Amino acid sequence: MPIVSSFMSSQMQLKSSSVTVSGSKFSGIVSAVSNAVASYVPSTAQVQSTNIVVGPGAGTFTGRVSGLSAPVMSKLMQLKAAIAGLTGRDIGKLCDAVSFGVIQAMRQVTVQGTVVGGGPGSGNGKILALVAKSLEPIIIANLSAKILMGSKTKDLISAIAFGVCNHIMSAGTITTTCIGAFAGPPTGPVTIPAAPGMGKLV
Repeated sequence: MPIVSSFMSSQMQLKSSSVTVSGSKFSGIVSAVSNAVASYVPSTAQVQSTNIVVGPGAGTFTGRVSGLSAPVMSKLMQLKAAIAGLTGRDIGKLCDAVSFGVIQAMRQVTVQGTVVGGGPGSGNGKILALVAKSLEPIIIANLSAKILMGSKTKDLISAIAFGVCNHIMSAGTITTTCIGAFAGPPTGPVTIPAAPGMGKLV
């Protein structure tokens, strides 16, 4: 299942209702962040895995993203915001709500890729290639369309993008399940302890 913008946004709104965050500007930010993350992360993220498989051969892998934490992502956002002078209870609540929605959406994502040199087996992977500075202008473009730009908006968006990208790459893990064909005797089957895999979020 891909990252669904509407689901992410609804989860942010759900979290915000429990911490009394509301208003037209909040709704606009939620919508802008959800749209941007849903388009940027799947199109940019690269998944690299290391797999223990039977080979030689060729195969594919699937997996799900785990290891992410909304409170940790929110903390990264708040730390980045504080450097820019954005502090306070409302900033914390906003970061909590945004992080909650992003994490819930990421838990629905499927990872798919190919395995080099082997077939059936399993392994582990990481998410790479996300850049906060690339996510920022996409969020800002969505905000501009909603006429929600302000003097501190760029700093806030920078903090949100920083938290999203860095937490996903540092904490996100994928347990892979590999399938495929392997060569029979006399070439195989043999165990390949570190078959590389490359994939995407889908």
